[in-house]
Amino acid sequence: MSEAATATSADSSWPPFSVLMAVYSKEQPRYLAAALESLRTCQTRLHEVVLVEDGPLTQPLMDVIENYRASLPIHSVRLPVNQGLGPALTAGLQVCSTPWVARFDSDDLVEPDRFERQLAWLTAHPDVDICGGWILEFDSDPHTEAGRLRRVPLSHEAIEVYARSRNPFNHMTVMFRRDAALAAGGYGDEPMYEDYALWVRMLQYGARAVNLPEILVRARTGHAMFARRGGWNYVASEWDMQRTFLRSKFIGPGQFLLNLLIRLPVRLAPNILRRLVYERFLRR
Repeated sequence: MSEAATATSADSSWPPFSVLMAVYSKEQPRYLAAALESLRTCQTRLHEVVLVEDGPLTQPLMDVIENYRASLPIHSVRLPVNQGLGPALTAGLQVCSTPWVARFDSDDLVEPDRFERQLAWLTAHPDVDICGGWILEFDSDPHTEAGRLRRVPLSHEAIEVYARSRNPFNHMTVMFRRDAALAAGGYGDEPMYEDYALWVRMLQYGARAVNLPEILVRARTGHAMFARRGGWNYVASEWDMQRTFLRSKFIGPGQFLLNLLIRLPVRLAPNILRRLVYERFLRR
């Protein structure tokens, strides 16, 4: 029996949950290894880690995954070709076998008691369908860097207001009710906005949401993250997403125009300026 399977949670009445991750060929093996190691050493029993392999992986990535099969309950979902994050998460969500699903990224680090804290809150508040929290961003070394705290709104009412202009969750911290996500249509093929779009649909379908005022994940950023969040592809995705929100009446015409006016210039700005905007204004 694996180490993960023999671990016990602080409260055996907590519901089982699945960790949902996706990985593709351009990921760094050492980052994936660090992410899986953080899961291995977490304090809460993991029912399953649904790891979607989005297309063929490099041998070093495969080696990392195989090295952790003995210590983590990994359920691999292998897609024959790279389909993108949305379809990959859809494939993973379909095979999650538990009432709750915890999102996690393949290059971040989970806090050891993240799941305990979320499960304790959800058990005490059975009306909640989405539970996230804060993150501490780092560039390369989480042990030596002070990091940048990214707060998000806490109450359901504040989350609904915030969501009309920005993503109200740090997606890698979110634990959500699987049935509520599926009722809202699950993940779609919305490049760069897969999680945000799902949260909005769930809110529109009546899901109750909360963020805990606690750091749940240490998130790897670095220069590459800011580069990924710019360019014409991101502009096109931004335009499509805002139009989707408008058509679904989640936002009105005024908010639609305001969002585009604020967000599109950031997508086209030089990388160094975009990083400055994120660090000085969007992480407060």
